[in-house]
Amino acid sequence: MKRILVALALCTAAGLTFAQDDDDLTVAQEDNEMLEPIVVEHANVDRIIFECEPPNGAVECANFHELIRQNFTPREIGMLFGGSTAYAEYRTSYDFTRERYIAFLQNLQDNGMPIATSVRY
Repeated sequence: MKRILVALALCTAAGLTFAQDDDDLTVAQEDNEMLEPIVVEHANVDRIIFECEPPNGAVECANFHELIRQNFTPREIGMLFGGSTAYAEYRTSYDFTRERYIAFLQNLQDNGMPIATSVRY
């Protein structure tokens, strides 16, 4: 009987010790500040290409339009999205410009849309 009481007392003491360690752990976790989660968004390049072809003034299209301006001259953009035959260089460079634009779109579909970033100090 004494052995059972001693064993029961040891088990109770061990259980209390384990329960206190668990409480200390939750208090320690509450004291730590939690960081904001990072959300990674995937841009649907096909939707951007079809919905954002110039002329389109939507805010969501600004990054796509900036990429076009970085890769094509204003006259090439005019030929691609405006009255192409109004340009003197239409006969000599329209096919080359159109092929470059198709390659540009294929690159966007293969590699995704680069994300504009800004650094804050």
